Amino acid sequence: MADATTADEQPPSSPAPESATATDTPTEYPSLRPALHLRVGTWSPTVVGSLSRGTPLTVVPLVGGTLVSEPGYPVRVDASMRGNGADYVHTDPDGGRMRLRTDMVMADDNGETIHVHYTGIVDINADMRRILGRSENARSTEYGHACALSRSPPVLLMAGLQQQSVLGFASNADTHAVIHVTFETGSMRYKALEQGVFVGAGRFVLEDGDLKVEYRISQVFRGGVPGEVPSAR
Repeated sequence: MADATTADEQPPSSPAPESATATDTPTEYPSLRPALHLRVGTWSPTVVGSLSRGTPLTVVPLVGGTLVSEPGYPVRVDASMRGNGADYVHTDPDGGRMRLRTDMVMADDNGETIHVHYTGIVDINADMRRILGRSENARSTEYGHACALSRSPPVLLMAGLQQQSVLGFASNADTHAVIHVTFETGSMRYKALEQGVFVGAGRFVLEDGDLKVEYRISQVFRGGVPGEVPSAR
């Protein structure tokens, strides 16, 4: 028997799932709020090597560091390094990247301490080789040339960052120096640092032949305008 349903009488189709029809917007991706400025000096590295990993380990002593909160960030920090820190660096077999694992302790004027730990990746290009080799042609890098995120919206969305909130990330940058930072403390004053997610973009600074590293650290928030950070003060 022929189907008597005409084209105008077709039953309505089920609506597509929201995830298949909704257009992604910047507010659905994490945004950044400037939080902290980390600056540390480096000392002569020790090449340890590694039989098990296959990528050599180099240990870089860190000295004379400071951690200071950015203006307007509600967790007020003004601390300096207690003792020395260490940067444990593995270089990829192709020599193209350094993978960082870093630890240090900061203390404020009241003796309250913060353990700072970060991991990250640094691309090794010609400029970085000159810096690491202390070449006479070496020069400091700028924040705008320290993070290889393009300003094109698709790349920013893939990175999970809103275009308007990524400050100091320049297009066509050659050097990529990005870290994920965690904090640990026994001080209620700095409790909010333990509860947040933080990322940083870095640069390398040459001063009178000494190599220093600086990171601008931001706190990551759910999409839209960054919310309030709880303060223990």
